[in-house]
Amino acid sequence: MKKIYLSLLTALAGLSLNAQTLTDANHSPVAGDMYSTYQCDSLGINVGASGASALWNFTSIATHSSIVNNYTATANANASYPIPGVQLGSAASNLSFYKSSATSFNYWGGNVTIGAIAASFVYTASAVKAAYPMSLNTTSTSVTGGSVSIPALSQTGTFTGNSGTIADGTGTLALVTGTYNSAIRVVTTQTINFTVQLGSGSVTQKVWDYFDVGTKEALFSISTATIVAPLAGTSTQTIVTRHKPLVTGIATNNNNSTNISVYPNPSNTNVNFATENTDAKTVIVYDVTGKMVEKQNLNEGKLRLDVSAYTNGLYIYSIIGANNQALKTGKITVSH
Repeated sequence: MKKIYLSLLTALAGLSLNAQTLTDANHSPVAGDMYSTYQCDSLGINVGASGASALWNFTSIATHSSIVNNYTATANANASYPIPGVQLGSAASNLSFYKSSATSFNYWGGNVTIGAIAASFVYTASAVKAAYPMSLNTTSTSVTGGSVSIPALSQTGTFTGNSGTIADGTGTLALVTGTYNSAIRVVTTQTINFTVQLGSGSVTQKVWDYFDVGTKEALFSISTATIVAPLAGTSTQTIVTRHKPLVTGIATNNNNSTNISVYPNPSNTNVNFATENTDAKTVIVYDVTGKMVEKQNLNEGKLRLDVSAYTNGLYIYSIIGANNQALKTGKITVSH
């Protein structure tokens, strides 16, 4: 009995340790990923505390529901950026290019619009976005460089700079849509110094991204940026966005109006999912570290999931709707 008790304590400790850890599997975008964001008020925005057990309360932030960006990740086919890699964007003027591995997530450039100034960057030395596994106080830096173009000024040139990332806080994230207890904040910074035909300029950026482990995209983001360009002068902006709709891996704001039958549970062979909610389209299963282990489409509200090859233990399922929103989350147990 004592051994069983100690084993349970060890398992729970492991779950707690991994609950706020970002990995390549639960964080990096892959082709096919889609999500949307609302723009929010940035006036008087406060990023909140750092450290463990932080509470980030943004429930009073006004949302501009008419300003929506819909993002899609595709396999990159632009030879100016790494292939294989991922292109992520909401429009041709808003594209970013990434490449990830088991140990890092890197930004290779794309379009940057700050105020009235738009520029395009191609990195030959990438900026670091995350260092995996990423938990509280994980940090990484990189020296960057590459080419830049400013189409409105018919200018091209080169740049050098540096970037950094740190997971500076973990705790609870409160939004108007719910409260998330496995939140982790990642702060990324970039400083770029560029030279074009008309002269020199600079770009500085700092972004606070608030994640709930199990959801790849940030649930809330605060981004500040300043660009100084020859002839065009200085432009500064702060942009605040929140996820729309919220896709949660393990969140406390389940929509209980979505009735779903999950049986048998526990199971050693198959788990059946059945719902009459016509909005339910997909079942995603995560392990306790937040890694996605299965993604299957429902067929007329039904799915028979083969778990015979799963390792014994607890798994989290999320029922995803037609608009990529989480309709329901729950737990299944596999016991062979």
